Amino acid sequence: MRIAMLDYLKEDDEPQEYKGKCQDLANTYRNCLTECLILADYTQPQDFLIEALVFHSFGEYISSRDAKSSTWVLSGMIVRLAMRMGYHQDSQPALSSSPFQAEIRRRLWAHIRSADIMLSFQMGLPSMIDQRALKGPLPRNFHDDHGFDEECTVVPPTVPESEPTQVSYLIAKANLVFGFAHALHESTCGAEMTPERLLEIDRELRQIYDRVPEYYKLGQLSSQQSLVLVSARFTLASIHHKSLCVLHSRFLRSANVDQRLSYSRRVCLGSAMSILRYQAVQDQEIMIDGRLRNLTSYQSSLPIHDYLMAAAIITATLCSERTAEEGLHHQRTNGGPTRIEMVKALALSAQIFGHMRDSSLDAFKAADVLNMLVKQFEAKNRRTTSTSRTIKSRPCANLSKSVSSPSRQRKVGRSTSNDTSFAFAGSGALGLGGIKARHSPHHSIDIPQPVHASTTESSQLPESSSLDLLSSWAEDGISSYSESLPNGYPSYQTSTGWMMPDQVSPMMDGRFDGPVISTNDMSYHAPLNLDDPMSTLWAFTETS
Repeated sequence: MRIAMLDYLKEDDEPQEYKGKCQDLANTYRNCLTECLILADYTQPQDFLIEALVFHSFGEYISSRDAKSSTWVLSGMIVRLAMRMGYHQDSQPALSSSPFQAEIRRRLWAHIRSADIMLSFQMGLPSMIDQRALKGPLPRNFHDDHGFDEECTVVPPTVPESEPTQVSYLIAKANLVFGFAHALHESTCGAEMTPERLLEIDRELRQIYDRVPEYYKLGQLSSQQSLVLVSARFTLASIHHKSLCVLHSRFLRSANVDQRLSYSRRVCLGSAMSILRYQAVQDQEIMIDGRLRNLTSYQSSLPIHDYLMAAAIITATLCSERTAEEGLHHQRTNGGPTRIEMVKALALSAQIFGHMRDSSLDAFKAADVLNMLVKQFEAKNRRTTSTSRTIKSRPCANLSKSVSSPSRQRKVGRSTSNDTSFAFAGSGALGLGGIKARHSPHHSIDIPQPVHASTTESSQLPESSSLDLLSSWAEDGISSYSESLPNGYPSYQTSTGWMMPDQVSPMMDGRFDGPVISTNDMSYHAPLNLDDPMSTLWAFTETS
């Protein structure tokens, strides 16, 4: 009942009989549940204890948009109680459980393991479940309405993972989260990670995402799709990109001095930009369940942490480039987004966090720190652009007497290579309608790949960035839904053209001639702590 009341509040659609009472009722149900758990002595194993605690922890999680240590503590308690009751052991001769009970235990344990991993990373602490415990069997994929109830003597026949069922989202999410935990463990275990090992884990992560049913992958947008389904697709895609960010971040800085590692830089920055793009898409008014919705209002603390992590990766890259020319050189040699593209992504993220500042303390702080960083990066871009124009205009000084003034002005006033703009596929590619992406006649838009505009007035961002900035990077205006353009969301692999380079990195070919630069020495101006992105961003404001 508490979760239902909280859902009414998020929907801003309270029933008439509960008008103005949903928050009080949610608090009342919370107090009643905690009193029942205490009276029943929740420290002792008993029927339906874990189910009640899981619902309680989920209610605590969705009740706030900020990370709460109490939710993580509650998750740890559930882990220990579940292990005491044998949930981590698939078969126990002493337990005479029915097929129904055994399958429900599997589902609960998969959820508990996933929650422990994600909440522990959010708090910057290690998971409470050993890596070996993650190898246990997952729930079976079958339809619950095919005779699966408390009276069944045998579970229904399983179906392929590609077929969507009531439990397929739990299975897909658990696989992605366990892959994330594996990548995180390999990246933080302290051992030197070889490029070969990194590529092996990279392939495993991509294979896990490939096994996700197409039903749960970001694709075409339909106005009849449910809110739960659309949110689930964004969640799964974000977990995949977060795994790639964590895995490849160790090579992010090294790629600037060792071209063999350029693949890691492309993937890490590409995944970070994709996460911020998902933030922008969900902040649009999207036609879901037959009406326009803004998914940002449904987000809790974990998505906000993902956006901050992506912003920290992009900020670290921008701060490591002393000049815009150096950033342009890295983009040309290593691939990846340009400096202007990354600054625009941060600017839009700051704008979205600013809209959430009244409902989230983390968003309030994120908006302030990102705005400070964007101003610093814009100032650096302006200084570099001004210096570049001054240097280019000097050779014309001796010719000023022999050429006409208008001709000279046209020569000096040409845009430099830094004055480029970036356009993702327009709003039509996102199924959000209406706005055309400005593009160069030499680069056609291949949805949803990015293209570069020929010139812009200035490398500085506009004072009032549009909500559609990330989907059409060079246009101002608010997008609206259009039934005539239902071409879905950016896909994880082809959403950015620079993630598919013309020349394959030597790292991808497995050719490593000579020693590889150490991946443990992250020589940034501030520590790049992906599990504490807010502190990382604040540290970069003092060094950028």
